Parts: sequence; structure tokens; C-alpha cells
Amino acid sequence: MAVVAIMMMVTVVGLPRIGNNAWDPLEDEAENIAQTLRFARQRAIMTGKPHRLLIDLEEGGYQIEWMVTDDRALGESSGGDFAGALFGGDGGNNADDEGVIDFTPPRKAERDYYPIPHRRMGTFHWLDDSLFFVGIESDAGWAEGGDYAIVFHVDGTTDSALVELSDAEDHHLTLAIEPILQHVRLFKGGARS
Repeated sequence: MAVVAIMMMVTVVGLPRIGNNAWDPLEDEAENIAQTLRFARQRAIMTGKPHRLLIDLEEGGYQIEWMVTDDRALGESSGGDFAGALFGGDGGNNADDEGVIDFTPPRKAERDYYPIPHRRMGTFHWLDDSLFFVGIESDAGWAEGGDYAIVFHVDGTTDSALVELSDAEDHHLTLAIEPILQHVRLFKGGARS
């Protein structure tokens, strides 16, 4: 009888803990976004180019972009390899091309944001169908629709923002982006509560 009582106590105490450790898609996606934000911040410092996480609030997607010229974004000014696109120059004349007339339309010479040259990070990552962005709270106010950019300057600083995610069961998680501490915290609940 004592053995049965002990097993029942272990079951009552242990099962809820096992259930809480199960995979949670909302927490997993929030951690993925937090890691992506950390990566964008580190890459802005490493390359000396501003980076941003562009978030499509309506469609539920995000991607990292960096501020470079069109040629640099495509890696053409440095031989087209990833290391050249990451660390190479912003363009220049090639001595072998003298006398050759290029009839292709010129691309933008000024700097703008382009996806980073990385197969996974350089494309939009879409949230699972059961997850969605509720909105973003920042110094500019609350945003629920459209595109929103979290910009990281070359020193790694950014503006503070709260990114709220939710799932189909109405569970909410918020990512708190701290501007100077270079930290992204996760907490349960909404950004506006």
C-alpha cells in the first residue's frame, strides 16, 4: 500500500512538470526571433554597417537586412563570395574592363537595405500558421500592421521595442529589446499590459 501511495504522489507531482517541459511552438518561435535580433546586432558591429530586422506584422514574417550598395549586397564588387560580400569594398573600377561598354541599366549606387547574403537568414522566415504578431510597442507608439523595422546601428545600439506574439490559444509572449544593454528578454504576457 505504501508503494502505491508513493507512486501516486510521484505521478501527481511529476506529470505536471513533464507537461510544462513539452515543446511549445510560441516559446520556440520567440526564442528564434530573439536569436535573430542578437545576430543582427552582432553583424552590425562586426561589419560596420547598419542592420535591421524587417517584420511583416500582417503576414507574419521577418528577415535581416543590411545597409549597403546594390553591388555590395550582391557580392559583385568583391568576387561574389560570402566573405567578400561581408568584408569587401563598396565597388571600384576593374582595370581589365577598360574600353568595354556596359549597356546594362545602372543599379542604385546609394546605400539602401538589402537582405544579407545568407541562405537562411537572407530570406523571409514565416511564422507557423498557429502563431502571429500582435503588434510592436516603441517610442513611436503601437503598431499592429504593415512593415516594422528594428534598426541596429554600427555600435549595436537600437531603440527600445516590445514585440508581442500570440498563438491560437491566446497565449502571449513579448520580446523586450533593450537599446543599450544589447539584450533581448522574453516574458509571458502582452506588451501593453
